[in-house]
Amino acid sequence: MHAEGIVIFDVDGTLSCTSEVDDRCWMDAAAHVIGVRDMSTDWSTYSHSTDEAIATDLIRDRTDLEVGDDVVHRIRDDFAVRIEAAIEREPGLFRPVGGAPEVFARLRQAGWRVAIATGGWRRTAELKLATAGVPFEGVAAAHADDAHPRERIVELAARRALHPGESSIGPVVYVGDGIWDVRATRRLGIGFVGVGTGAAAERLRDEGAEVVLPDFRDETRFMEAVADRARGVLPGPAGSGC
Repeated sequence: MHAEGIVIFDVDGTLSCTSEVDDRCWMDAAAHVIGVRDMSTDWSTYSHSTDEAIATDLIRDRTDLEVGDDVVHRIRDDFAVRIEAAIEREPGLFRPVGGAPEVFARLRQAGWRVAIATGGWRRTAELKLATAGVPFEGVAAAHADDAHPRERIVELAARRALHPGESSIGPVVYVGDGIWDVRATRRLGIGFVGVGTGAAAERLRDEGAEVVLPDFRDETRFMEAVADRARGVLPGPAGSGC
């Protein structure tokens, strides 16, 4: 049993197959709100691979607008409207990664805690999970609304999973699909399990991921990977979450 351990998940490409629609809605929102029509969707090229940081970078580097919450939130809200429209128009674009609807329950049964730490904004992350049929209610979570660096979001998700009187959780595994996820876990000193196939899986391995699975359908393989890769302790000092 691993009652003291926690498995923390990314959303797009990890729990839900929503990276494609996410990219499209992001490009449309950036073009509509701030006039940037050729933004990169290689999230590793931004200062942080989180929606809040991406919006801030675009405003600062690609426009004459002053960076501020008002413009960032206009992008956020326009993006959310586009995600909602895509759900209404093409709900099939919002599919769960294989085994994702069951993975939280399986981990809890084995004694792990679970949490969500995503670079996406909360409203749209929850829309995507709900449409994909991934049961996120009651799961401790942190989002791009909470912090810019992904590692701070991961720390905050872990902190929100603490029981009263606890100061830390360990061992820890972060499950993600991006090279930025590998880098964040390396900086935090925690374990990583990758999710991906084909070229995406190779990028994770090239970045240093030792375990990359196609999805969560092979329960035994996933649980063994989590147990093998778990390491480190979260959260850090009380002030490090934001």
